[in-house]
Parts: sequence; C-alpha cells; structure tokens
Amino acid sequence: MTVDRRQTWERQWEQHTGEEFGWYLREVPGELRDMLARPDRPSGGVLDVGCGNGIATAFLAEHFHPAVGLDIALGATRQARELTKDRGVEAAFVVAEAPRLPFRDRAFGLVFDRGCLQAVPREAWPTYFAEVDRLLTPGGMLQLFVSKPVRPMPSLLSPYGVRARVRKMTGRRSGGPAFLSVDLIRQLAPKTMDELVLDEFEFTTTANQKRLFIHALYRKAA
Repeated sequence: MTVDRRQTWERQWEQHTGEEFGWYLREVPGELRDMLARPDRPSGGVLDVGCGNGIATAFLAEHFHPAVGLDIALGATRQARELTKDRGVEAAFVVAEAPRLPFRDRAFGLVFDRGCLQAVPREAWPTYFAEVDRLLTPGGMLQLFVSKPVRPMPSLLSPYGVRARVRKMTGRRSGGPAFLSVDLIRQLAPKTMDELVLDEFEFTTTANQKRLFIHALYRKAA
C-alpha cells in the first residue's frame, strides 16, 4: 500500500463524513437495481471496491453473502461499519489499496466499483482487471462506474480546441491514457469476460457538479 496515498485519504476521512464528499451516494445507482433484476444475475459473495462509508455495501449485503467492502482508508471502513450496523445488515470491511485485492481466487460472484478504478494509477489499470478476473467465479459479474468532471470544450478555432477533441475521441493525452473511455475499457477488459453493457451518460452529483459517467457490466465466462 502506498503510504502517502493512504495518509492523504485518512486525513480526508478524519475531517469529513461520507455525506460531505462530492461523490457521495445518497442511494444506489439504478443500474445496480437493473442488474439485480436480470435473470442471469450472479450469486454468492460481493466485493465493493472503494466502498467509502458503505452505502452501496449495505445495499449489496441484502442480496449477497458474504458482502465485503474494501477501502484504502481505515476511517472510511469505520464509518461503513457503523452504517451497516445501523441498517441491520451484515458486512465485513478490509483496508487495502486497489489494484491488489487480498482475497482468494473465485471468491466473489460480483465485484462492484463506483469510482475506485479512476483513482488507481493508470499504469496499474491492467493489474486491476486481472485481479477482478481472478476473484470472480465463472458466471460472475463486474459492475463498474468511472467518471470525470464535465468541462466546457475550448473553441474549435483554437489549436488547443483541436487537440482537446482529439484527446476526447481517443481517451489519451501526451503522457498516456487520461481517462477510462469506452474504447479503453474494452481494451483492458480480459478476454474471459463478455461485455453486457457499456455506455456513458451525464450525472449531477450531490454537490451540484456535472460529471460524465461510464457504466460497464461484464460477465466472466462460465
């Protein structure tokens, strides 16, 4: 675990509750409810990667067993334990830093990630997908949400505007991938996984900020 990264997040969680973060989840995404309504929905255990204060973990614990939340910050898991206890559901919490996920092979039927992967260093993205593939049972699913702020595009008449549009289409900048675009997620997804859903949409956070979200749902081959 990167000490500096963990210390940064620990300070954040010492100073804030989950509700105070701009990405706070008031209720679970509709896409998660849609996945649970699928006839081929997975069973078994669930891992919530980057669980924060446990809103999604608590919901997932109603549908999967065991339910495990993982976060880089001990402070986050403390809040998550309190939340799940208050809601009367059972979940376990682990302090670890993605992409290394300290669990046995084929431990989970579902890996859920809303906002963690985009915080992982980009050189570690392939390792993240390999770890998820390792953890999933045959027929298990990865449900992934990544996002970035929506910013006005500079004028097409300026050189920067042209370059910005090229970067948007390719998902790259001079130093390498800048954002997990639809195309890049397709490239990174292991060949053992079938793409079920991969789309993008705009979303307004609780802090009234517009973000571009990409939602992906993959199923590991049986």
